[in-house]
Amino acid sequence: MTEAPTLIAAITIGLLGSTHCIGMCGGITSALSLSLKGRSKAETTWLMLTYHAGRISSYALAGLLLGWVGWFLGDASESLQITLRYIASAMLIAMGLYITGWWKGLMKMEKLGQHLWKHIQPVASRLLPIRNTPNALALGALWGWLPCGLVYSTLIWSASQNNPTQSALLMAAFGLGTLPAVFLTGLFARQLASVIQASVTRSIAGIMMILFGLYSIPGPHQVWVMSILSVGHGGHSM
Repeated sequence: MTEAPTLIAAITIGLLGSTHCIGMCGGITSALSLSLKGRSKAETTWLMLTYHAGRISSYALAGLLLGWVGWFLGDASESLQITLRYIASAMLIAMGLYITGWWKGLMKMEKLGQHLWKHIQPVASRLLPIRNTPNALALGALWGWLPCGLVYSTLIWSASQNNPTQSALLMAAFGLGTLPAVFLTGLFARQLASVIQASVTRSIAGIMMILFGLYSIPGPHQVWVMSILSVGHGGHSM
């Protein structure tokens, strides 16, 4: 079973990376809201939540598929598993640099996904406007494959879990972390966006992610950090 700290970290990454999500998915969410104009508030909320459920499900599915690859590589060779963990750590650091705005290398990864997206986008566009629950779910599941460097880097991290189920859970947790920024509308959404997009917030979030990436690099430092946390926890409980 995936450890709670890992899921919390995934949710946090989704939340902290929401600056990018607002830019990538904010326009889509706004278009969906406009297409539902005239419906009751309850029905609009339900259909929007269903759309995001489809989007998050696509993340979980991608995590499951890549998790199988990570499991296969890890099971086939211990050295390959360690290599995958190094790559995952590097991607976490890259995410931190991306969020802070210090390095935009992840944008190159997004261009790679354009080859798949050009086949998915026409199908997704035909599902607009949203008419019912199955329609919203299908649309979200397709839009979840929108090229996104943040999603790709989290996917590589999920693959390093060496377990398909854990990888899927990690990606679902990441998707939940992105939900507030891309779902909420109106005044509160603008307040949330202003906080998330503030340079200080982005810098703190990015540095936290970089530190987590450094910690994730395989090595004796992980045992050292955990021993300190264990001692601190033990001292607190006495």
